[in-house]
Amino acid sequence: MTMPGTKAFAAKENPMSHNVLQNVIAPEEIVWHETGLGPSFWVSDELAGDNYSTRFSAQLTKFGPGGGSSPHHHDYNHAFCFLRGAGLVQLGEHCWETKAGTFVKVPANVVHSLKNVGSDELVFLVIYDPPHVATD
Repeated sequence: MTMPGTKAFAAKENPMSHNVLQNVIAPEEIVWHETGLGPSFWVSDELAGDNYSTRFSAQLTKFGPGGGSSPHHHDYNHAFCFLRGAGLVQLGEHCWETKAGTFVKVPANVVHSLKNVGSDELVFLVIYDPPHVATD
C-alpha cells in the first residue's frame, strides 16, 4: 500500500531493500531488558548499531515512577531525547527538568544522573558517540 502522492518501488529499484525489514521497528517489536542498576531501570536492544553506522549507536531507556540513575560518568559522549514522561537531569552541579521533546547533550566524563519525577514512565532515546550499547 502506498500513500497518495508517493511511488512504490520494486525491490530491485531500491538498494536498501535487503535491509528494509530492519529499518522500521514498531513499538511492540522493541525488546526491553531490566538492568538491575536502579528501581525500574530498563534498556532496549540496540536500535541502531555497527550494522547501521560506525559513527553512532542508539537505544531506548525507560524508568518507572521514582526510578533513575545515580550520579555517574562515561568516557564517551551521548545525548538524550526525551519522548514521554517528566524527569530531572543533573549535569555536573546543575539540574534541569525534562519533558517530551527535551534534548540533552552529555559530554564524555561529565557526571550526570537522571530521575523520573512523574507518575508515568520516563522514556528517552539515547544516542552514543562513538557507538556503544549501555548496560550501565
